[in-house]
Amino acid sequence: MADDDTTPDLTRGVRLGDLPLDGVLAGALGTGEDAEQVLLTRYTDDDGEQRVSAVSATCTHVGAPLAKGLRTGNLVRCPFHHACFDLRSGEALLAPAYEPLTRYAVEVSGEGDDAVVRVTGPADEPAPGPEAAGGAASGALDKVVVVGGGAAGFAAVERLRREGYGGELVLVSSEPHPPIDRTQLSKFYLSGDKPEDALPLLDRDWYAEHDVELRLDSEATVLDAAQRRLSVRGSDGAVTVLGYDALVLAPGSEPVRPELPGLQRDDVHLLRTLADADALVAAVGDSPEGRRAVVLGAGFIGLEAAAVLREKGVEVTVVATSEVPLRRQVGEEVGRAVRTAHESEGVAFVTGRAARWSDGVLELEDGGRAPADGRADLLVVGTGVTPRLDLARSADLALAPEDEGGGVVVDARGRTSADGVWAAGDVAAWPDATTGHRRRVEHWAQAQRQGAAAALDLLGRPQAELAEPAFFWTKQFSRQYRLAGEVPDLSPEGGGTTEVDGSLSDGDAVVRYRDADGRVTAVAGVGRDLEVLRLEEELLRP
Repeated sequence: MADDDTTPDLTRGVRLGDLPLDGVLAGALGTGEDAEQVLLTRYTDDDGEQRVSAVSATCTHVGAPLAKGLRTGNLVRCPFHHACFDLRSGEALLAPAYEPLTRYAVEVSGEGDDAVVRVTGPADEPAPGPEAAGGAASGALDKVVVVGGGAAGFAAVERLRREGYGGELVLVSSEPHPPIDRTQLSKFYLSGDKPEDALPLLDRDWYAEHDVELRLDSEATVLDAAQRRLSVRGSDGAVTVLGYDALVLAPGSEPVRPELPGLQRDDVHLLRTLADADALVAAVGDSPEGRRAVVLGAGFIGLEAAAVLREKGVEVTVVATSEVPLRRQVGEEVGRAVRTAHESEGVAFVTGRAARWSDGVLELEDGGRAPADGRADLLVVGTGVTPRLDLARSADLALAPEDEGGGVVVDARGRTSADGVWAAGDVAAWPDATTGHRRRVEHWAQAQRQGAAAALDLLGRPQAELAEPAFFWTKQFSRQYRLAGEVPDLSPEGGGTTEVDGSLSDGDAVVRYRDADGRVTAVAGVGRDLEVLRLEEELLRP
């Protein structure tokens, strides 16, 4: 909403001199609650001329205010989830955003810094800027097949069409619906704040309009990379064989269900798919106050589910093998802060190894139990995921060793050991942009970025190499933690260290992670979004 006292009305105009060359000016088109929020920027074009551009002011991912983000050159980064946009064209350059910003026409009257800049309405001229997508793809690719309807597969399909690829395009997904925003399942969908119809990343009509063949509820079973053929089994059991010129392998991962007595019962829930989330919502019921749940596993998904269930009034006990949750992923200091935040909201923690689930009680190997007294109504299992590598093995693709995540070996463009096959997302062992180490990253934004990079490379685009640090975020009650880069081995043997600036307990801090050589390889933060953005950009500097 425009603030009439502090937000300029850009239809009336502002001084050119008030537009910074290294920042943005936030304004509105008109006044009142319905006024459109707009960013004005001044930049120098390739000919050395001063130009002014105007784009919509909120990130197209979840609506974060871009005025609070970071401008670098002609780009602006979102303060929430680190999407990136070209300020001249509005183009979305980096996931998790894929929809462009709206562009507006600008009129400049007068000379010098006293000239008046007005926004006159939606732009109708071609978008400037070399980062804007365009150009038809090479005709050598008549057919591209994408395996996987998750973040990476979706991003590959969307980017192929956005870049002008006009050939046959098939998306094979084991799920019964088009790609959805899976990050919402353990957050706003589980809480009831986001309905099912808000989950699709794009409406089903988009796939029809862009001539994308959806093969849903289908399983890719055998990949013959030498003959460039993919076998697909449909929901009716029939197997068809698809030929392809290029294939993006992004089948994702599946949740680990420990082989323990009682974990096949109906009151045991995983949280990976929309069907999983629906089953958990139904189990909690319309009157969750006073119900009891045990969460096995203190990873990101388990803790997010624990937080949402507690906010709904469920009594929650988290069982983990370590006293400090997330220690390996984010370090002891952040892990303890997350646990303290949970405990302050009434979540109980039990340390131990699960032995069996029996009659509402999770029994532990040391004789302990969860809940400590009484019985729970349900068990949520969040003990990690394993990459779906059967298809890669059928094609004899090179796989990384376990200390690199055990995924499909790819280069910085997503190319596998087989010609014509790219891999992205949870199955891909990708060289990290910060350290150069090959590793698998099981996070949403990185999967989307890898899928987009693979799409660009198979089209022969020069900007295909993924050069940004890995990034992820997690919501724990009212706090959002963001991390970029590769956290080093923080064990005594690994030699990594952490430096905390601020107060994690107060939700106002940044953390620098240094490897054994003293180099900062990752940064994390809570309550300091802009600072984390700035530090993220420094990770790639020598």
